[in-house]
Amino acid sequence: MKSIRLGLRLLLRDWRSGHLSLLLTALFVAVTTHNTIGFHSERIENAMTMQASNLMGGDLVVKSPTPLHELPAFPDSVQGARAIEFSSVVMAADAMQLASLKAVSNHYPLKASLKVADQPFAPDYETRTGPGPGKAWVEARLLNILGIQIGDSVEVGDTQLQVEKVLTFEPDRGGSFYAFVPRLMLNEQDLAHANLIQRGSRVEYYYQFAGPEAAIGTLRSGLEPLLKPGQSILSIHSRQRTVSAALNRAQGYLQLASLMAILLASVALAMGAQHFSETRYDTAALLRCFGLQSRQILAVFTCQLVALALISGVLGGALGWLLHFSLVELLAGLLPDNIPLPSAKPFFSGLVLALLILLGFSLPALVQLQRTSPLRVLRRDLTPTPLSKNLLYLVVLVMIGALMFWYTRDPVLIGAIVLGGLIAWLITYGLTALFAVAIRILGKHSSLSLQAGLRNLSRRRLSTRVQLLGFGLTGMAMLIILLVRGELINTWQQQLPEQAPNHFVLNVLPQEAGAFAQHLKDNNIQAQPLYPIVRGRLTHINGAPIKRAVTKESGEEEEEALNRELNLSWSEALPSDNRIVAGQWWDRLPNDDERRVSIEQRLAQRLGVTLGDELRFFVASQTFSARVASIRTVKWESFQPNFYLMFNPGGLDNLPTTYLTSFYLEAERKALLKPLVQQFPAITLLEVDVILKQVRTILNQVSAAVEFILLFVLAAGLTITLATLITTMPQRYREGAIMRTLGATRRQLVIQQWAEFFAIGALSGLVACFGAEMARLGIYLKLLSLPYTPNPWIWIIVPPLLGLLIGFAGQISSKRILKQSPAVALRE
Repeated sequence: MKSIRLGLRLLLRDWRSGHLSLLLTALFVAVTTHNTIGFHSERIENAMTMQASNLMGGDLVVKSPTPLHELPAFPDSVQGARAIEFSSVVMAADAMQLASLKAVSNHYPLKASLKVADQPFAPDYETRTGPGPGKAWVEARLLNILGIQIGDSVEVGDTQLQVEKVLTFEPDRGGSFYAFVPRLMLNEQDLAHANLIQRGSRVEYYYQFAGPEAAIGTLRSGLEPLLKPGQSILSIHSRQRTVSAALNRAQGYLQLASLMAILLASVALAMGAQHFSETRYDTAALLRCFGLQSRQILAVFTCQLVALALISGVLGGALGWLLHFSLVELLAGLLPDNIPLPSAKPFFSGLVLALLILLGFSLPALVQLQRTSPLRVLRRDLTPTPLSKNLLYLVVLVMIGALMFWYTRDPVLIGAIVLGGLIAWLITYGLTALFAVAIRILGKHSSLSLQAGLRNLSRRRLSTRVQLLGFGLTGMAMLIILLVRGELINTWQQQLPEQAPNHFVLNVLPQEAGAFAQHLKDNNIQAQPLYPIVRGRLTHINGAPIKRAVTKESGEEEEEALNRELNLSWSEALPSDNRIVAGQWWDRLPNDDERRVSIEQRLAQRLGVTLGDELRFFVASQTFSARVASIRTVKWESFQPNFYLMFNPGGLDNLPTTYLTSFYLEAERKALLKPLVQQFPAITLLEVDVILKQVRTILNQVSAAVEFILLFVLAAGLTITLATLITTMPQRYREGAIMRTLGATRRQLVIQQWAEFFAIGALSGLVACFGAEMARLGIYLKLLSLPYTPNPWIWIIVPPLLGLLIGFAGQISSKRILKQSPAVALRE
C-alpha cells in the first residue's frame, strides 16, 4: 500500500513538472487510434451480425432466378413470404432513373420491420407490412432525382403507381450493385399490370420462411432435394459476405493504417521509457537511502506507470469514442442506416493495450532502475549496470510482433509487413549514409550553423532513421491515396477509345428486338449488334461436377462466380475485340449440327478446360452439352458486350432469351433516352457515367476515411520527433550553451535547429516520393495493365513541404534551448 501511495505522489509531482509528456503523448496517440478503429469496427460488425436472420429476411431463405413451382408442405407454425428483385427504369414527367424494384407479397416482412416516413427527412417509424396494390414506397433520393413529391405518380412499366411513403430502412437489403441504385418497393400484385418480367428477364426470387427452429430444420430438409441448379438456400455467412465486402476492404485499410500509427507510437514509447528510467536514477537512489529495497522501488515505479496507462486509456478511449462518429460519417454512403452503437469492449481493450505496451516497453528500463546504487546521491557518475542492447532489441521486437499479431491474426500479412519494413529500413539506412557523405563533401562550403545542424543527423543516426521511416511511410501512404484515387479513373477513361459505349441496354425482349434496333437507327444512335443473352449455369466438365472440376488453386470468389448463373450468348462473327488463341471460330469448322462453345482464356485456365472438352449446362430446367471449339482472349475494358462463353449459331435455340447491346450517346442527346424507355419499358438501361460517379464517390469516401486515420500516423511520427528531442535535450542544452558561450547568436542557433529538422522532413519526403512512385508503378503495370507515367511534381513539392512542416514542429518543440541561460545549462 505504501508503494502505491508513494508511486501516486511521485506521479502527481512528475505530472505537474511536465516530465511525463512524452509517455503520455505516445500512449494517448496509440490508445486513441486503437479505440477509434475499435469502436468503428464493432459498430460495423454489429450492423452485419446483429439479428443476422433479419439481413436475409427470414430464418430460411431460398434464392432462385425463376419462380418455385414446387414447395414441400410446412406446418402452420412456419410463415412464408416472397420478394422479387430486379432493375427497371422509373419515370415521372420528363425525368427517369434506373431503380432497384422490389415486389413483395402481403406477408412481407417476416423478420424485423420496415421503416418509413410520411415525408422526406420526417421522423420515420416502423411497420410490419409492405405497400398495398397501386402504391409505391421509394427512397428519398429517388424523389430528389425524379423531382416528385409524396402523392405524385410514377410510371413503372405499363402501370402507374402512387408514391405513398418514403422508405428509410429494409432489414434484408442486399449488398450487390443494385444496393447503390435507388429502391422502389411495390406490391407483388402490380407486377402483372407492369408487364416488366418476361421470359428470360434477369430476376431474383427470394422465398423467405420464419418459424421455430425444429420446423425450419424440417422445411430445409424437404427443400434441399428439390433445388435445381441456380437455386440455393442462403446462409447467414454468405449473406454477410455479400453485404459487407466493400466495408471489409475499407476496414482492412483502416486497421493497417492504425497498426502503423500504433507501431510508431510504440517506438516513441520505448524511447520515452528509457528516458523515464534515466531521469529517475536520482529518485531511485534517494529511495534506497530511505531504506526501500529493490523490489519496493520496482513496485513504486510500476504503480506510477500503471496509473499513467489507466489515465491515458480513459482519455484515449473517450476521444476515440467521439472520433469514431467521424469515421462513420465519412463512410455513410457504404453503411446501412441505424447502425447500433458499439459496446464498451473496445474501451477496455484500449486499457489493456495501454498497460501492455507501456509496461512491455518499460520493463527493461524498470529492471535497470531498481539496480540504482544509494551512492549515486554522492556520486552522480554512478549509473546502474545497463542491460544488454540485444536484450532490449529483443523485447522491442517481441512487443511489435505481438501487436502485429493482435491486429492482423494473419501470418502472411505479418510477413509482408516485416519484409516491407526491412526494405524501408534499408532505404532509410542508405539514405542517411549518403547524406553523411554529402555533409562531409558540401559542409565546407556552408555556414557553421548549417553544418552543426546537419551533423546532428549523422551523430544521431538511429533516431534519424526511425523518424525518416515514420514520416516517410506516412507521406507515402498519403501520396498514394491522393494520386491514385483520382488518377485511376481518369487514366482508365483516357485509355478508352473515342466514342466508347457509355450506355448499356439489357433485357431487350425477343419480340421487340427488331423494333428496338430500328428505333436506335431512326434516332441516329450507333449501337453494337444485339447479342442474345441466355442465363445458365455450367454444371459439369467432361462429366465431372463443376465443384470437383475446379482446380484447387481457385479462390473462394472464383468458385462463387462459377456457381452462379452466367450470361451465355451466340454469334456468327467473332467479336471485334476478341482474339482466338487456340482452336478455330465457326466459319472454319464443318457446318454440322454439333453444338460448340468458345470459352474465355482466363476462365479456361481456372477450370483446366482445353480444346475438345465437353461442357454441360443447365438452362431453364433443360440440360445440354457443348464441345469446346476455341479459346479466346477478351478485352473487357473495351466497354463492348463481352462474354465468357459463346456458342455457335443454333446452339441456344428454343431457350429463354433476351438481348443486350451498348451504344455511345453524347450528353446533349440524353433527352433521347426517355422516349426509348417509354417505348420499351421492359429494358434495363445502365448509364456508365452515373456508375463511374458512384464508383468515384465510394473511392473518395474510403480514401477520406483512410486519410483520417493517417492523421494519427502523422501524430505518431511527430511523437517520435518529440521523443528524439526530449531524450537528447540535455545534450542539446549543453551544445547550445557551449555555442552561446563561444559567441553564437540566437539567429545562428535557430538556423542550426531549422537545418536539422528541415533535413529530416526533406529526406522523409524523398522516401515518401520513392515509395509512392514504386506503388503507382506496380498498380498501373501489374494490377491494371495501364501505361505508367512518373509524376515529377511530387518530387518538387513534397520534400520541401514536408521539410517546412517538420522544421516548424521541431522549432516549436526545441525553443526552450534558446531561452535557457548558458550558465544554468553548463552547471546541469
